[in-house]
Amino acid sequence: MEISPRLHHYCQNITKDHLQDMVEMYKLLGFDVVYTPPPSKFPWIMVGQSRLRFAIQITEVSDTPIENLDKKRQTHIAFLSDNPQEIIDKIRVWAEGKGFKFRDGGWSKIERYFDLPDIFVNFVVEVMHTSIEKS
Repeated sequence: MEISPRLHHYCQNITKDHLQDMVEMYKLLGFDVVYTPPPSKFPWIMVGQSRLRFAIQITEVSDTPIENLDKKRQTHIAFLSDNPQEIIDKIRVWAEGKGFKFRDGGWSKIERYFDLPDIFVNFVVEVMHTSIEKS
């Protein structure tokens, strides 16, 4: 039975001139570029994981990132991992190697998040332990 409507993608706003950086970051999380649109005023691209029919659209905007972390983390995309801290540490090493600010935290021991405060405009990335699916 076909589901209608069916979830297709989620859009994240990032600061200008960081589109390729975000493609690089998502490759570290197992994503590939699934769609590259024609050039436009606000460059964007879509990335996805091969076994999922869901994509993340990354769009460059002229907005200033939200500084208040409590407000910013109200919007997030969540991933599952057997080792969330390992994923967060991988992104931290990559970000620091590129000279990007990085911050992380958590809602609980198994619900962690990270932020690239100069790049992510209005969201953070959550990495949860796979055990959350069992609760």
